[in-house]
Amino acid sequence: MNHIWVLFLVIKFIFLFTICFAANPVNQWINQNTEILKHDIKSVSFQLTVGAAIYPTKNDSIMSGKIIVGKNKQFRFEMGSRTVVSDGMVWKSYDKRTDQIFIQEPDKQLEKSLFSWVKLKKMKALPVKLEPDGGYRIKLLGGENDIRVYFNPVSSELESIVIINSDIKSEISKITLAIEETLNLEIGRESSVSFDLR
Repeated sequence: MNHIWVLFLVIKFIFLFTICFAANPVNQWINQNTEILKHDIKSVSFQLTVGAAIYPTKNDSIMSGKIIVGKNKQFRFEMGSRTVVSDGMVWKSYDKRTDQIFIQEPDKQLEKSLFSWVKLKKMKALPVKLEPDGGYRIKLLGGENDIRVYFNPVSSELESIVIINSDIKSEISKITLAIEETLNLEIGRESSVSFDLR
């Protein structure tokens, strides 16, 4: 569940940057994606790399993921073999490897992180600082995290979000926003075993 937590936070940052800031290159990026951001159902696809903060190795974990966000706290999150969906009232988690579905109450903290980007007043107040390495540092998630967002200096496209927490470095890259017409909340197969944890 650690990767899911990191991913939800990273997705929150992606949406925060799409709405909150009016400085270049952030402003240019927002303008480029306005139509997508205003749509009721939108998605973000990405690649997540998790590894050592100081000395990256070949053992770094690399996964592709996608989150589709809709209205009324509905979402679909896919990463590797796992899928989590919410209809706004209950969460269902499915793992293809075990063919099991776990039904649970929403994690209010994760849900708040995922959907807080719609609260514009709070996001406009986030402190952002341009660092010497060209990244924009965000003060969020407590003092132990170093969170930076990097843009392409020529095209102003969002290139990556890097989170360093003690000796762990998580990097979100290959970020793509898209408009979605539907939000599929179905998971599992007919053979799936369900466990209701509510």
